[in-house]
Amino acid sequence: MPFTAEEVNALNAQENAYPLEFFQAFAQQITVYEDDDIWVVDKPVGLLSVDGKTLKVSLLARLERANPAVKLIHRLDMDTSGLLIFAKNAAAQTHISKQFIERLPQKKYQARVFGEWERVGATGEISVPVRYEPETKPRHIVDPSWSKHALTLYEVISHEQCNGQTVTRVMLKPVTGRSHQLRVHMVHVGHVMIGDPIYAEGTALAIAPRLNLHAQQLRLKHPTLGAWMDWESPSPF
Repeated sequence: MPFTAEEVNALNAQENAYPLEFFQAFAQQITVYEDDDIWVVDKPVGLLSVDGKTLKVSLLARLERANPAVKLIHRLDMDTSGLLIFAKNAAAQTHISKQFIERLPQKKYQARVFGEWERVGATGEISVPVRYEPETKPRHIVDPSWSKHALTLYEVISHEQCNGQTVTRVMLKPVTGRSHQLRVHMVHVGHVMIGDPIYAEGTALAIAPRLNLHAQQLRLKHPTLGAWMDWESPSPF
């Protein structure tokens, strides 16, 4: 649910009142890996990756308070948790950003979707374009006529029970990086992610206190060492 103007003002004021020690402790708590060039963190759910138009509470802003040299490379939705990599200098930012443009980094997400979807161990791909739909802001939709391709690879991990309902745990690998791609692709196959405040309704929304989508694995080349590096964050659901 969007924040009211009063809530935004209160959150911004609260953030501005925190001492430097708060941001340093926050950064330390979420750090997965850090060296002179890169900073890999585990983003908490419910936190913007970058400041919004009115809400000035974000992961990037907090990390900048702890280290003003930090530089943005990619983002996760506010409702998504998991691994994000930041650069600590311009050269590293350029190097890794180029990797993302060339689709070299490998990202895997874990999600739980509503209902029983395919057999355990099943793999496949979802290849349908996704675009923003201004009439239902902030939703995105599948649009076969849209020019920008969207491709997601998947593997069914297990069928589980969540608050008395059958759900399916899946590993999702986005080949492209369209906004809301994974969420919309799951809607497209008829199995919305549980707890999704934008796309889920009724029981699918109510059975989980948060969107069940987590950026679990990240693999890319170190900008100066040239070696492939891997990081993993355990699923919180």
